Amino acid sequence: MTDQDPSPKQPPSPSPSGSLPIGEQPADVPSFGCIVYVRSNPTGGVVARVANLPGITVEAATERAALSKLVPQFKQAVQSHLAAGDAVPWIDPPSPIVEGEQKRFLPTHL
Repeated sequence: MTDQDPSPKQPPSPSPSGSLPIGEQPADVPSFGCIVYVRSNPTGGVVARVANLPGITVEAATERAALSKLVPQFKQAVQSHLAAGDAVPWIDPPSPIVEGEQKRFLPTHL
């Protein structure tokens, strides 16, 4: 004798819209575009700076490490302004790119 249920399993019913059921709808999560300029550092590694929000520049051994340091700072800056009820001080148009920099666009969710 086994512990298996002999009745056949029925797949979940599709939602009224015809799509698969996904449970609760996720909360609206704001997202923002983080424009980053990356360049080699003459002393080694890379420098990355946010071009559309003032005051965020990081140095790291690699581009990946720089972006990993920069994104939390970007999120914190935006969250701080929003939590205080202040407008985010976007630089629009973004700071100009300088020779040796490469542009990266990071869609960022808070």
